[in-house]
Amino acid sequence: MAAADLEIAGVQIRGGDRISVLVASANRDERAFADPDAFDISRDARHHLAFGHGVHQCLGGNLSRAELEIVYGTVLSRLPDLRLAVPFDELSLAIGTPFFGLHTLPLTW
Repeated sequence: MAAADLEIAGVQIRGGDRISVLVASANRDERAFADPDAFDISRDARHHLAFGHGVHQCLGGNLSRAELEIVYGTVLSRLPDLRLAVPFDELSLAIGTPFFGLHTLPLTW
């Protein structure tokens, strides 16, 4: 609930108005991300909201990033021939679910 009158992106919100956050739309803003609905692992999007932002940034965000870097680096160094087992366009995206991603990721090496 808005504590006071304010304006966000040209929209007037009055104190006492109920506000709802649509989490599924996070990181899908075409003004911030080129082709936001496309899965692009090489996208340079360090300002995404996966770990929050500003004073509400997740304390574990840096640990998670380090863990992912270690896991991916280790897997790729131990399985240098790792690749998709199906063509990229056959991957099934989980869209409209609480967590955007893939239903499955068939791999081979």
